[in-house]
Amino acid sequence: MVTNNTYEYGIKYKAVKINQDEYLMIPISLEGGLSDGFEFSTDTVASPIANEKEDFKNKYVIDNVYTTEDLEEMYDYGDDTDFLSNYFFDEYKNVIYLVKVSKDGTLNKYAVNLDHFEKREYDMTYHIDKSVPVITLNEDALNEILDNDDIAEVRVILNKYKQLLKSFGDYNKKTGVTKISVVNGKVNEVETDKKVVDTENLPKKETKNVISYGGVDVTYNGLSKYLKERIFGHDEVLDTFAQKLYMNYTAADGERVESILLVGPTGTGKTETVKVASEYLCLPFVEANAADLVTQGIKGTSIGDLLKELVEKTGGDIKKAQRGIVFLDEFDKFSDSDLDIKKSVRGILLSFTGGSINKVEDDNFSFSFDSKMTNKIFGGVFDRINNKTRALGFGAVPINDKLGTSDEIRKMIIDKKYYTQEELSRIHNILGFDELSRETKKNILLYSKLSELSKKKERYKRQFGIDIVVGDEYIDALLDNISNSEIGMRNLNNFVMRTIDDAEKEILRNENKGYKRLILTKDTVSDSHKFDLV
Repeated sequence: MVTNNTYEYGIKYKAVKINQDEYLMIPISLEGGLSDGFEFSTDTVASPIANEKEDFKNKYVIDNVYTTEDLEEMYDYGDDTDFLSNYFFDEYKNVIYLVKVSKDGTLNKYAVNLDHFEKREYDMTYHIDKSVPVITLNEDALNEILDNDDIAEVRVILNKYKQLLKSFGDYNKKTGVTKISVVNGKVNEVETDKKVVDTENLPKKETKNVISYGGVDVTYNGLSKYLKERIFGHDEVLDTFAQKLYMNYTAADGERVESILLVGPTGTGKTETVKVASEYLCLPFVEANAADLVTQGIKGTSIGDLLKELVEKTGGDIKKAQRGIVFLDEFDKFSDSDLDIKKSVRGILLSFTGGSINKVEDDNFSFSFDSKMTNKIFGGVFDRINNKTRALGFGAVPINDKLGTSDEIRKMIIDKKYYTQEELSRIHNILGFDELSRETKKNILLYSKLSELSKKKERYKRQFGIDIVVGDEYIDALLDNISNSEIGMRNLNNFVMRTIDDAEKEILRNENKGYKRLILTKDTVSDSHKFDLV
């Protein structure tokens, strides 16, 4: 099965014969998969790459195939393949190719950019084309993107258009509006198809608990499986977390949305659990340290700033932002401050947790954010709930590694005076992340989809045809040598990368030597120059 880590990306074109030895290639979609020079294979189908006349006997062909590394180099951006591939397709979706076959069989392709033939009067126009929502931008709107050298800002702009486009599609289904033209941020023209059926009043069919988002079926089982493929050592907790978050996700407006507190030592996967879930559910996600929160209007991060960030991530769709995830870490440290300003923030935070209307404003905007349906998730170590001294370090063996049941953890948090029973009653679910065993840490390194070692294995096999071989001695040495300051899995991943760096340079310097295996040993951990390439 093709995985995201091995994807290449190509444009799927409809092949249309217009004359003898002349064809049109009309862009249809972005495809992810693998190519062998003649065919491009996805998980479900293989299509010919447009190399010769015979390929155009097919209804569809693939062209403009690039690897993820190519895209990173083309756009001078990191390894966010979802963003890069969508940006890549956005550049090609309005380019049709005229293909002429010469007498010797050579294909000559001539690009025709449709944008050059359309006179635009509006900043942006949303319309329905063959049941598909489409956005058209004029020169000023395009220049906003093209003239921006900050790729992060470009991403925000594109995400805004993406979310607005989805909102327009939903609006079309609900109201029958087929075109909205916007000039300088204001609606200038609206067209409506009178024949559109009011789907809201159609008889409802009985459905299973499945939600489709972006063509992907979202289910409780799917979420639980997705989490367990990435987060190890907490299967029962992950099942409960998936249950609560999925019920929040499927709740209708006004139905109960439950808050969640994740308790456990640093490096056990609390933050990654929330990030992975937001990724699967495609929910906007923001995070901050609760201990650093300030009241709105004071320099620092406020609840209002987080809500503003959520709205920005949805392209201004406040309703969708209100269903997003706010994750506040170091929730235990927040409770220990006696500063007056923190007491004020504490009241705001507890009100937000219970579900409140939050006024967010600055010099440029003002809006109300209803947090009743927002996913409020908290994390913290809560050191005092364990009376015994806990050993430090990712590789250390804890003295007492079991936190207890949810009710036991709740009682200990109250007994140790982190929060009162009244304050903690606003948090519906408390889940304990116990210390990871040494065996679990080994499995994370070898098998988790978040493990950089697993990712490197896949990439080296694809890119160089090299198998990375590691034994228990390499893994044991990694765990033995990790320092107390590098507790979390993220830092252990960074340590893994440092042990491979010199081997990678050697491979790149000698790609033509046909290496088949990279062998990493315990000596590689202490000296990255010590490895075997055979």
